[in-house]
Amino acid sequence: MSANKKDLYLHIGVHRTATTAIQAAMFHNWKWLKDQGILYPFGVERHIGMFNNIFHGKVKAQDLAVDLARRADSHDTAIHTIVMSDEDVSMRKDLSPLLPFKEHFNVKVIFGMRRQDLWLESWWAQNVKGQWDRQLCHVTWDDFMADRQRFHWINYDAYLSHLEKLFGSSNIKPYVFEKEQMPKGAIAAFCRQFGLHDISGMKPRGGSNISLCPEVSEFVRHLPLIEAKMGVRLNLIDIAEVVDKQIRTENGATLLIPHEQRRAIMQEYDRGNNAVARRYFNRDRLFLEELPGQDAAVITPALPKSPDEVMTRLVAPFFGELIRRLNMIS
Repeated sequence: MSANKKDLYLHIGVHRTATTAIQAAMFHNWKWLKDQGILYPFGVERHIGMFNNIFHGKVKAQDLAVDLARRADSHDTAIHTIVMSDEDVSMRKDLSPLLPFKEHFNVKVIFGMRRQDLWLESWWAQNVKGQWDRQLCHVTWDDFMADRQRFHWINYDAYLSHLEKLFGSSNIKPYVFEKEQMPKGAIAAFCRQFGLHDISGMKPRGGSNISLCPEVSEFVRHLPLIEAKMGVRLNLIDIAEVVDKQIRTENGATLLIPHEQRRAIMQEYDRGNNAVARRYFNRDRLFLEELPGQDAAVITPALPKSPDEVMTRLVAPFFGELIRRLNMIS
């Protein structure tokens, strides 16, 4: 690749690796990053619209690349690196529509990896909370797990192999989303992938996207939030998070997968994970944290058995917070 080309880093996921916090930090520190020669373009936190337009054929990657190059050259600061981020890209099986970017940039792909058992637990909770996918927003935990092979992108060995064929193995920047392997936090771990090692000048800007606890997740799973307009849905999700804080203090268990099933799931991914570890990190294990022990508390998502308890623990607090907010704006 030409040394005269700018570097374009495509951060494509995966979900549940602090992507919301990363995107918020990049967006709100736009000027500081620009002063370091790094452009986070288009004035948005997440570049989902730009990527979707490419994959849906509404915009050609070639045309977007020309626009990106023009934007980078328009700044008084010399821009050497451009970063774009959208975790939904990882769900796509074929990323070849992004290949035209290579004509204008040194394209590199950033790919965060969370251990698959923990990712599955978090992804179910996130889908029933966010309710953007009709196939998943109301699915039971058991049905979700029975159909987990559909989440092809967490077969990290296979997915990275696809990226390597498209962009070259030296241009793939995978990292592990695990506390022990991110001693300075998720944002710092992400920034290291594009050569920014000192982020002391960056200001954290929130952007957390928590998973609801199992009981509240099961409650929200039954609600038709997907039918609400986005602004209304986000407010209802926020109300669910208020209820979640109350329930979470009473029951700290958040793990959904029993120990033996968890071991079996990770055995399915072990061979591929170990291959990624050797290929990119020169070690035998990709994830270093041990699995939760046999005595770790596990909870199956379920509503309270008593209708009265459902009302007092979940329904009444949800509507109480909704009424409080409506009273504030009336």
